[in-house]
Amino acid sequence: MKLVSSEPDQIFWLILFFSLTIFFIIFRKHYKNRILKVLIALRLLSITILILLYFDPRITFSQSENRDLSWNLYIDKSLSMSYHANPSVSSLQSGIDDIIARIKQKDIQLNILDYGSKLDTAWLRGEKEFIDISTNFGNVLNHIKENDYDSYAGSIIITDGQVNQGVDYFNTELNDIKPIYLIGVGKSDPLVDVSILSINAPPVIIKGESAEIDVMVSSNGIKNQKANVTLYSKGKLLGSKVLMLSGQESINKIRFMIKPEQAGEVEYKVQVNALPEEINILNNKQVLPIQVLKNQYRIAIITGSPNFNTRIIKDILNDNEKFISDHFYLTNSKYSTSLKQFWDTRYDLILFDNHPISNNSTEWESFLRIFAKKILSQKTSFAIFFGNDIDRDALNPYLNLMNLSSKESLIDLGKNYDWDFTNNWDLLFPFKSDNSESIDKSNYPPLFIDFVLDSLNADVLANFKISDVKIPLMVISEKSPLRFMVFASPNLYDLYFKTYNNYVPDLASQFLQPIFSWLIRTGNGEDFYFRSSKDSYQQGEKIIITGKSVRETEIADEGYIHIFYKGDKVNSKKLVYDSNTGYYNGQFWASNAGKIEYEIELSYGNRSLIVNSGSVIVQESQIETNNVYLNQKSLKKIAENTDGVFYFWKDRLSILDKVTKESINQISYFKIILHRHWFVFIIIILLLTLEWLYKRRIGMI
Repeated sequence: MKLVSSEPDQIFWLILFFSLTIFFIIFRKHYKNRILKVLIALRLLSITILILLYFDPRITFSQSENRDLSWNLYIDKSLSMSYHANPSVSSLQSGIDDIIARIKQKDIQLNILDYGSKLDTAWLRGEKEFIDISTNFGNVLNHIKENDYDSYAGSIIITDGQVNQGVDYFNTELNDIKPIYLIGVGKSDPLVDVSILSINAPPVIIKGESAEIDVMVSSNGIKNQKANVTLYSKGKLLGSKVLMLSGQESINKIRFMIKPEQAGEVEYKVQVNALPEEINILNNKQVLPIQVLKNQYRIAIITGSPNFNTRIIKDILNDNEKFISDHFYLTNSKYSTSLKQFWDTRYDLILFDNHPISNNSTEWESFLRIFAKKILSQKTSFAIFFGNDIDRDALNPYLNLMNLSSKESLIDLGKNYDWDFTNNWDLLFPFKSDNSESIDKSNYPPLFIDFVLDSLNADVLANFKISDVKIPLMVISEKSPLRFMVFASPNLYDLYFKTYNNYVPDLASQFLQPIFSWLIRTGNGEDFYFRSSKDSYQQGEKIIITGKSVRETEIADEGYIHIFYKGDKVNSKKLVYDSNTGYYNGQFWASNAGKIEYEIELSYGNRSLIVNSGSVIVQESQIETNNVYLNQKSLKKIAENTDGVFYFWKDRLSILDKVTKESINQISYFKIILHRHWFVFIIIILLLTLEWLYKRRIGMI
């Protein structure tokens, strides 16, 4: 028992001294008065107790007892444990149960946990199959570290030492950990397997430019054996390299250079030849799709009568170095360049600028059939910019090619009106490279309109709003594989000159640049391209998703990969942007065999968009079967770093000599704070009550 109290200051002692002096004088004066002497004694006792409480006395009691320490047993239930030739699965199960029974016979408390991708107590529930598709040994070490040092005597781990998930536990700090005793399962000679771990390549490249494909090849169960790694595309051999494999989970890096000459999605197949006695040849081949974008796009501009719009359109096209334009404009009775070149050249986009007009309307009416055949066979997009000289009768058949037509106006037109973008603009062009949102709508210059488009089969991007009647200004439509656009006002130039002179960003360039990119499919119709590092994976393998934008856009605030299996959303993982490479990267685990689909979501402030989607195939084979051998070296290292011992399975019962009953002397402390204890106040109340009763008895009350 120990008594402690606070230390009052000097003023307290001074007051106490004077109080005791006065009290002593009074007591001495009435010493012979027996009645007063009893009252003074009772009062003195009450005051003494209160003074003691002022000192805040605390009484501490200690109690000593011995407490038995428990042992932790961790059982590796991953699939690789069942692939060892010796011991068999049944021998392994019965052997583990025998160890558990022998330890319990020694009256030792045993905490039994099993692990694969996570810690569990399935063994205690009778679930003793070795079926987990991945192994995270880091969970075991973290659990050991989180245990109170004085709460357990040591740990036992039964494992083959194979790990394919989590951090590198070999370099984990193991200080201040009780001894870990390991029982190694299997033989140290791994089964033969060669696999393609990953293929690193850009998700999108430009036609004619060189790019690198880095292939990571892992090998096991072999030493100083050659293997041939080949790269194919469309059945054509693009490269072949010979590797000297060293086994022991060594990783070799092979680099191929590619220079695609065709645009579109190009598949590259990487393959490693199968080796004798190889246990799994499904992971020897991978297919990698890469989007190849065109390096140049050809555009034809046909102008019936040059106007102020002509220069604006050409300048916007010339700002993009990938655009090459041929301009055909009518001069008197002929064109600036022979139309033979137009008919003989394959174009990605054809623009009608103030065309056709009365001077060439008959000619272009006769061209309608051959023009339709040209754009359809060459998959050419088509755009029309209205002008003041346009012949509407000759134009209508060309509008019909777009599934558009003109209609009678319900109101009087023929002058300038205010206009605005519709919601379709943000929906269809979410990554436009403009800042029109920051422009006051009152700064949009009014535009002339005297023609009404029937927009039933099109998406309206901008509208005139006249007396609550909406008249289309700009529409786009798509009739696969063709895309179309119509700008229905003849004074497009006002969007450049009037906004530019007012120090407002050039609206004409802002909305025409993304529309031209959309028409020509500069990103093959996509703003972003994402893909996995391989086309197929094994169960339990990490799936890496990489992607980037095909044009300059702002960096997303957040990004997520949404994972779907059999139509149901099963998980979401975060995407991280790498400023050094310009790529978005994310990963998730292949947990089920079959087709796994994913969607890419990027968030920009309050706006979230699904920008891409894809899928991967997960094979029936398990990544656990790639490395079936005893990782003896790593397990011995863990045992040595914790003052434990490593045992082979055949010597497993030797561990019983190390597993002994241990206890610690534990001291428990109990503290009593007097001013908080009820019996002290009972005593004070009792003394005051006795004093009151005594006064009543002697007639003082």
